[in-house]
Amino acid sequence: MFGSSEKADSKMKKNHFGGRTMHIDVSRRFYQEGDSGIAFKIIPSQKHKGMVLSNKLKKELIRDFELDKNYAQLHAVCIYYLIRDELDSFDNLVICNDESYFDVKRYLDILFLDNEKYLSKFITSLSKLREITGDAKIRSYADGIANVYRRKALKPIRRRQKGVLLDIVQINYKMIKEKLEVTKKIK
Repeated sequence: MFGSSEKADSKMKKNHFGGRTMHIDVSRRFYQEGDSGIAFKIIPSQKHKGMVLSNKLKKELIRDFELDKNYAQLHAVCIYYLIRDELDSFDNLVICNDESYFDVKRYLDILFLDNEKYLSKFITSLSKLREITGDAKIRSYADGIANVYRRKALKPIRRRQKGVLLDIVQINYKMIKEKLEVTKKIK
């Protein structure tokens, strides 16, 4: 019979790089109907943080900023708000392939312009990680937690007290608008 620490060890995620690796994933893409959750999980510490964009907020952003063809811009803004206070917590960043990795990376570079901590990180896509490891079945380690944030983060506190404790990044229209305008200027 396994002890609790042995169970935890058997569930440890494999870190394919040296140091601490942050995986970022989206649950329900921005163009799909319903709320979208975006979250990160750091391996090996299992620290996570996430946010939710309600269906109403997504529709307003798509309408006001004509994002119906460029969801990578919105993806980058969400990632920016997720990781801006966590740059000391990880060494490597793996971004899911929900949107074009190269576009997301370009927008992140604009948002983190001249930020030495960000520039020192190794950033790659999930598909590149699959290529490096030779394992085509690797999934983002943040996949499950992004889904939890999507389902639970907008609920009242009393309704989200069971299960995984959430570390929610509050986001609103004004915050996203500010960063979308920054990326549009430099485009």
